[in-house]
Amino acid sequence: MGPVLTSLVDRWLGGSPALIILDEASVAVAREAARAAGAAAGLDTVVRERLAAVISELGHNQRRHAGGGAIALRPVQRCGVAGVEIVAADRGPGIADPARALSGSLAGVSERGLGVGLSAVLRQSDEVDLDVRVGGGTCVRARIFAATVPRSEIGIIGRAGPSDPISGDDALAVRDGDHLLVAVADGLGHGPAARDAAARAVAALLDNPADSLPELLARCDTRLTGTRGAVLSVARLELGRGLLEHAAIGNVATRVVSADGASRPLLAQNGTIGVGQARKRHHVETMAFAPPQLLIMVTDGVVTRVDLSQDLVLLRQHPMVIADALLTRFGRGTDDATVLVAR
Repeated sequence: MGPVLTSLVDRWLGGSPALIILDEASVAVAREAARAAGAAAGLDTVVRERLAAVISELGHNQRRHAGGGAIALRPVQRCGVAGVEIVAADRGPGIADPARALSGSLAGVSERGLGVGLSAVLRQSDEVDLDVRVGGGTCVRARIFAATVPRSEIGIIGRAGPSDPISGDDALAVRDGDHLLVAVADGLGHGPAARDAAARAVAALLDNPADSLPELLARCDTRLTGTRGAVLSVARLELGRGLLEHAAIGNVATRVVSADGASRPLLAQNGTIGVGQARKRHHVETMAFAPPQLLIMVTDGVVTRVDLSQDLVLLRQHPMVIADALLTRFGRGTDDATVLVAR
C-alpha cells in the first residue's frame, strides 16, 4: 500500500516545491512563505495575513491529526483576479467527520482524524476544496484572492470496502484558471489491481488535462491496456462561461442537481476503459452549468438512485459535507465507494 499512498500525496502536490510540516518551527516557516507568496501575487497586507492564518491552521492540523504533512503554495487566477492557493497534503487517517470539522463543532472531541482547524480555514478562505481518502490521507486546497470571484468548491471522499486493503476507486480535480477538470474512476474488481487501473486512468488524464474529453478518454483506453480496466466519468467545467462538458464509459453515475433538488442524470456509454477495442468516437454531453447547481459523481459502491430532493438545506452546504452525507446515507457498505461533488 505504501507506494500507492506516496504517489497520491505526490499527485496532490503536483510537483510544486513543498514545505515539510514536522513541528512548530516548520509551521512558522510556512506562515512566512505564505506572506511572501501573497506579496508576489500583489495581495494587500490584510489578505496576506489571512493567508498566514490559513496556512498556520492547516499546518497545525497536519501535526495534530496526521503526524505531519507537506504544504505547497501556488499563484492562481480566476476571472482575471490574482490569488494564492495553499495545498496541504498528508498520509493520515483522513477526516473522520467532515461535516463537524467544517462547522467547528468539535469542542471536547478527541477522536483521531478530526480536523479541528478546518472551520477556521473555511472562514478565512475564499474557496476550499477537500479530498479525503479514508485511511489514506487528506488534501486541502484553500484559495484566497485579491478581490471577490465566483465561488467554486469541490468535495471528494473515498473509502475501501470492508475486506479490501485499499480502494479500487480513484478521483481527481484539476484547476487551470477558469477551467476545472474532475473525474472518478473505478477499477474492475477489488484491491491493489483495481486501484492500479483506476490510478493509471487518473495519471493519463493528468498528462495533459487541457485536451478535449474524447482525447482524454482515448489516452486512458491506451494506458489501461493490459490492466483489469476501469469505468470512468470525466467532466470539464468552464466557470467563466457557465458550461459543463461530460463524457463517461461504464457505471460511474453522474448527475447535475439543482438547488430545488431536481436531478438530471448524465449519459454514459457502455463498456470498460482499457478492455476491448478502443472507441473511434466518444459521446460528449454539453450543458449550461452554474452555482448553485451541483455536479455529483459516484461509483457503484453508492446506490444509483441518490435523492436529495427532501434535504434542500444539505444542498446549500459545502460540497465536502454533501459528499460525506451521500456516502453515509447511500453507500452500500460492502464495496469500495467514492463520491465527488463540485459546485
